[in-house]
Amino acid sequence: MDDRPPPLLVVSGRRRPHEVMLLAVSVFLGLSYLAGAPRPGSVNAALPTAVVYGWAIALLATGAAGLWACFSRDTEEGLELERGAMVAQTGALILYATIAVTSVGFAALISATVVTGWAIANAVRAVQITRDLRGLR
Repeated sequence: MDDRPPPLLVVSGRRRPHEVMLLAVSVFLGLSYLAGAPRPGSVNAALPTAVVYGWAIALLATGAAGLWACFSRDTEEGLELERGAMVAQTGALILYATIAVTSVGFAALISATVVTGWAIANAVRAVQITRDLRGLR
């Protein structure tokens, strides 16, 4: 029988203001584009409509799932859902940035940089969650 106390687990937090804000922005952007909001700037105007709608659906779904996860009462289930939302949204963001740069070129630099930074932040968060889940198990 092991008399050692269980290891201390520090979950790195599920309601980070920047993450919650970006998830809420994802939902807002997804809904706005699906409702027919005009595409801002030359980069989005140059992208095919199907890409914009696909991106909108991905942002809406991953943003909603991530927000749901951040406020879930079940820590482990919430972290799993949050990690899934982060990974899926990372894919959607990288896809968008890649298409923007290949379709528009240098004019997409600022947009692609912001979206790529957002994707990197999501990937880092997914890695943090993976570590936290290992500690729970």
